[in-house]
Amino acid sequence: WVAWGIPASFLGMFIIAALYGITINMISLFGMILVVGILVDDGIVIAENIYTHYERGKSAKRAAVEGTMEVLPAVTTSVLTTIIAFTPLLFLSGRMEMMFEMAFVVIFSLLFSLAEAFFVLPAHVGSKFVLRKNPKKSRWMKIRRSLDRLMDFMKYTLYAPTLRFMLRWKYIMLVTPIALIMITAGLFQGGQIKSTFFPAIPFDFFNVNLAFTPGSGEKQTYEYLQVFENAMWELNEEIKVEFDYPEGVLNYTFISMGNAFNGKETGAHSGNIFVLLRNLEDAPLSSFEIVEMLRNKIGTVPEAEKFTVEGMATFGIPVSISLLGKNLEELQLAKDFMIREMSNIKILKDINDNNAIGKREVQLELKPKAYFLGLTHNDITTQVRQGFFGGQAQRLQIGKDEVRVWVRYPKQDRLNLGQMEAMKIKTPGGEYPLSELVNYEIRRGPVNIQRYNMSREVRIDANLIDPYAPVPPILEEIKTNIVPRMQEMYPGINVEYQGQKRDSDEAMADLSKFFGIAFIMIILIIMIHFKSLTQGTIVLMMIPLGWMGAIWGHGIEGYPVSMLSAWGMVALSGVIINDAVVFLSKYNSLLLEGRKVIDAVYEAGLARFRAIILTTITTTVGLYPIIMESSFQAQFLIPMAIALAYGVMIGTAFILVLFPVLILVLNDLRRFMYKLWTGKEKTAEEIEPANIFERRVIE
Repeated sequence: WVAWGIPASFLGMFIIAALYGITINMISLFGMILVVGILVDDGIVIAENIYTHYERGKSAKRAAVEGTMEVLPAVTTSVLTTIIAFTPLLFLSGRMEMMFEMAFVVIFSLLFSLAEAFFVLPAHVGSKFVLRKNPKKSRWMKIRRSLDRLMDFMKYTLYAPTLRFMLRWKYIMLVTPIALIMITAGLFQGGQIKSTFFPAIPFDFFNVNLAFTPGSGEKQTYEYLQVFENAMWELNEEIKVEFDYPEGVLNYTFISMGNAFNGKETGAHSGNIFVLLRNLEDAPLSSFEIVEMLRNKIGTVPEAEKFTVEGMATFGIPVSISLLGKNLEELQLAKDFMIREMSNIKILKDINDNNAIGKREVQLELKPKAYFLGLTHNDITTQVRQGFFGGQAQRLQIGKDEVRVWVRYPKQDRLNLGQMEAMKIKTPGGEYPLSELVNYEIRRGPVNIQRYNMSREVRIDANLIDPYAPVPPILEEIKTNIVPRMQEMYPGINVEYQGQKRDSDEAMADLSKFFGIAFIMIILIIMIHFKSLTQGTIVLMMIPLGWMGAIWGHGIEGYPVSMLSAWGMVALSGVIINDAVVFLSKYNSLLLEGRKVIDAVYEAGLARFRAIILTTITTTVGLYPIIMESSFQAQFLIPMAIALAYGVMIGTAFILVLFPVLILVLNDLRRFMYKLWTGKEKTAEEIEPANIFERRVIE
């Protein structure tokens, strides 16, 4: 009947999810796998307590009522704190918005499980057909007894001696988490465990972008793109033979003219090839390797101004830097310096910018005479435009149509620059030749002017040769070694970091804000439940140890710790808190039954062993297939699955062996502080918050 709580909770969640338009997909299934262990855990706590009361000689009905009511506060607290720990995932924005469905599934499954555990489960477990002194023998009973013997072996032969040893040498064991944290920091520092903003996600399509000097003909662009397209299909045939993969890796290719680099280059001089790959789950090559092989086959294109072969940046461009300033010429010089210096960083490739140079244009600069006559740059350029491009003179209504009439110089007066120099500029004091009012030069102007935060912007983007390389060290090198020299040469230029850095900062801001609020609420709930700040503190102390386990998991699996991992650790916090709260509640209840502190800690560990082990097994076994999955959709979930699977596995182990040590150390600390403050002594049992509150209630 405990297991019945799983489908019952999911059924209720499905009804609410349908109202919100949430479907069964990879994200929601991930949430279901995650919450299964917690659903089982709470049911086990209630069922075991009912059975404990039944063994004391109470009737089945009375055991169900009193057993449920006894653990109701603890189970409610553990579920509420878990729900609050997942709540921040509901409010994420941007690329992390996909976490909403996972959090929704977990939260509503827990809410329905709470209702089922308090109202349905006791009725089932408390039935006289379930609680029987001599249950009938069956095949299921034999299997159950075999599993019970295995669990008893793990509990009494393996765990119990370990727990006694830990409690006997509690202060030596207290050094363990400190040492482990230092080791983890060393692994980070030594590079054995890497960190980055977002993981590299394989893609199922990529683009070949090409741009020549503006003004180049469309024929030249198209011919080059055709050569590249033929090279792709040749490579596809080579892969079929070399890797014995008859399906090949290409699905189709499509040439598009007049647009490249995501709209940064437009015109006949630019174009791109869209390449859709086949399903590569069983392919011998990854999408990153295919792109690199194609780059090597095509080689360099010295005739082109820009050329890249790049896949979809799922979480933004790895390196993206905005140069901000008011002077466009200074921005151009700063950009050239940055690109030149960044080219020396060997890990970077495809370094380009959004400051595309356009066609040749005539740029005018006013002479002193023009200022003397009261003319502005806009006055003169408007008249030049009207003469050579035209200006609207009137609108004529011809039948149902409106015809606009434009007026400009005759064609024979618009053929060369000499005619432009001789054109007359009208002023209030008469007409003057343009050559007397302006100097001009012919240069290539920008295609467009980008603005960001009220400043002109030139953005520099770059990809990584090794897509799995961590981004933060690269940005740190740019920030430390290149940007200061650039700003020394061009002091009017400011720098902001975009791409993955910006997305990571925004996600971290959400994490700090929402998880900070959730953290405070969790503390308040735990304090209210245990009537103690210190007991709530040791519950929260277990969270970093769970996070440490998640970090180790990334090192074992060879994945860098990323923002996706961080959100997995947020979810992990809920599982850790759930186990710690129920453990502490069991400890307090044993104290109220008259146990000594050392005995209560020991018995609480044995009592919670089965539930914690089952939670660990169900969560880890459920998540590990996702870690091993190679599909495109699963790549987003793997960092979170690693964080949760290893975090639960290692974090719950700490709860079983280190949490009891912390309880005893905290008890010693309370006694020491009480004696220091009052000069009196109390026994270990008298100083515990559970007994103190019980005495106050009795008084």
